[in-house]
Amino acid sequence: MSGFFANGHRRLRVIGVATLVLAGAGTIAATAGPNATDHQLTAIHRSQPSNASDEWPITECGTFDGQGCTPTSERVDLDRPTFSDPTKIDNPLFPVSTLDSVIQVGTVDGLPFRSETTTLPDTGVVDWYGTEVPVVLSQYVAYLDGQIEEVALDRYAQADDGSVWYFGEDVIDYRQGSAFFTEGTWLAGRDGPPAMVMPAQPELGDVFRVENVIGIVFEELTVIEKDKTVVGPNGPVPGAIVVDELGVSGGHSKKTLAPGYGEFLTRGSGELEAMAVATPTNSLPGGSPVEIRKILTAAWGTLEYSRAKDWQFARASVRRIQQ
Repeated sequence: MSGFFANGHRRLRVIGVATLVLAGAGTIAATAGPNATDHQLTAIHRSQPSNASDEWPITECGTFDGQGCTPTSERVDLDRPTFSDPTKIDNPLFPVSTLDSVIQVGTVDGLPFRSETTTLPDTGVVDWYGTEVPVVLSQYVAYLDGQIEEVALDRYAQADDGSVWYFGEDVIDYRQGSAFFTEGTWLAGRDGPPAMVMPAQPELGDVFRVENVIGIVFEELTVIEKDKTVVGPNGPVPGAIVVDELGVSGGHSKKTLAPGYGEFLTRGSGELEAMAVATPTNSLPGGSPVEIRKILTAAWGTLEYSRAKDWQFARASVRRIQQ
């Protein structure tokens, strides 16, 4: 599968906290093109139960060649989660319940990239082998080189121990402005188990699979740094972690996740792929600091110079973001 990451995974997962609310954001069902089917676009409010085997946990390595995965004994996502209040997601490294909307910008394969993630006002319900689990619904829209590239509806729930779990996504990929295919669509209880996207308290060496439906989606993360301080819009943000991501093709990339932001920075093949341009909802009064305005200016400059194929100035704008 070709895609955004060198490891073959299409999606740039973007979770963050921002004050900007996207106007007119609809649901994935409203944006589906003529090639989408009812089976591929599961109803938002309630999923359909499945007759598939309830295998738990899945230990098979999901890369193309079945190699490269961490030994099962090192994984922290093997215990079956329980859910009492699943739509209250307050894990600081995956704060999707407090997300209004966030925009990320960057470059992918030398082309300008932009994504918009919005938490929807409605919640959903997933039937996980006879257990109905309420889920938070999040809409993801990605643009590459100024063209819509992907629309997806993601489902998340927080377990009683504070870990956050991924219950599936409905995906529509676009080509030249039209819905093209829905590869990567999956639903917990219909296609396989839910997947842990964030432990309650991640530690160095923790391994967990954020997608684990063999033959459809696969992604394994390993925590390689913790207690890292990153520079946010209002100054230093302590407590961040860095993870190594193994994708279905066997390739690797790195992500930084920060408290109050979730995914903060993504790098692949040595280049900056996406960076959150966001301010937490509890930001200080008085407008955006000069530093964040500089980052915004450089980010938009990167996009415009890339569209004009002026790579010298585009690289200069990226360097300004990285400073």
